Amino acid sequence: MSEPIPVVRLSGDVDLARAPALREELMTAVNNRHEGLVVDLTGADYLDSAGVNVLFEVAEELQRHQLGMALVIPPDSIVEKVVTLVDLGSVAPVERDVEAALAHIRG
Repeated sequence: MSEPIPVVRLSGDVDLARAPALREELMTAVNNRHEGLVVDLTGADYLDSAGVNVLFEVAEELQRHQLGMALVIPPDSIVEKVVTLVDLGSVAPVERDVEAALAHIRG
């Protein structure tokens, strides 16, 4: 039986200064007893290329372990523009709220 899907809520700037700790935070939040991970970016004000790279890396690492990752991103935000531009949705589905992201991972 799997454990409840963890939700990591990020706020403020998701940037180069935060990238190493962020990767560690996300990877330790989930294990093989989970179905996946939800990353809630509704509180994030800014997402730079280092933050994007961490999200890509974590999503790909989880996929290698047959775990899902979904993102929660508010519409019409700067974060949504960045995520769309870099096509982060190609490795982690983008949802509007945590419940929809959880449902997506549960399949």
